[in-house]
Amino acid sequence: MTNLFQPDGKLYNLLDRLYQLLVLNFLVILTCLPLVTIGAALTAAYGTAYRIAQHKECVLYKEYWRQLKVNFVPATKIWLGILAIGTGVFFALPFVRDYVLGNKVSYYLVMVLVTVVLLALEYVFPLIAKFDNTLGATLKNALVLSLKHLPISIIVFGVNLAGILLPILLPQGFILWLFVGIGLVLYLNGKLMNAVFLKYS
Repeated sequence: MTNLFQPDGKLYNLLDRLYQLLVLNFLVILTCLPLVTIGAALTAAYGTAYRIAQHKECVLYKEYWRQLKVNFVPATKIWLGILAIGTGVFFALPFVRDYVLGNKVSYYLVMVLVTVVLLALEYVFPLIAKFDNTLGATLKNALVLSLKHLPISIIVFGVNLAGILLPILLPQGFILWLFVGIGLVLYLNGKLMNAVFLKYS
């Protein structure tokens, strides 16, 4: 029974992991507030989540800030690009909506394209955190990996979707989600992504 409270005990490890998720969650929310830094914040979170998942020793907040500093420029460039494209699509949607919805072929083609893009975007910031590469190569690898490892891509999508829907469907758990939800989602995704990336390290 006393082993539960030892540094290698299950209860100690569970509480330690919960503490890490709380800190990670807080750091992500804090660094996402300027909005333009969301890409860098996600990248730093994934870089830190890799170390947590691999049980590597680190001072969590120091590792997070290190990851944020190292990957700030490439992650922010891609994030601003995503924002620009997303904004363009949003304003163009009223002009093409009738054509897309009125034609079954174009509708299904657009749905397939949107699905592929969303799956590829799941890999962009984790890739920046894991590998030193050009922006073009990162985007290309994100697309290739998302399709090559489609089951993992779908699971990650499900985790992300659950992270978005749970506080809406279960508002009574919103406070708990606010404290650990984002950190937990990124930690789970980090474990899944790391399993993929280890094959290419």
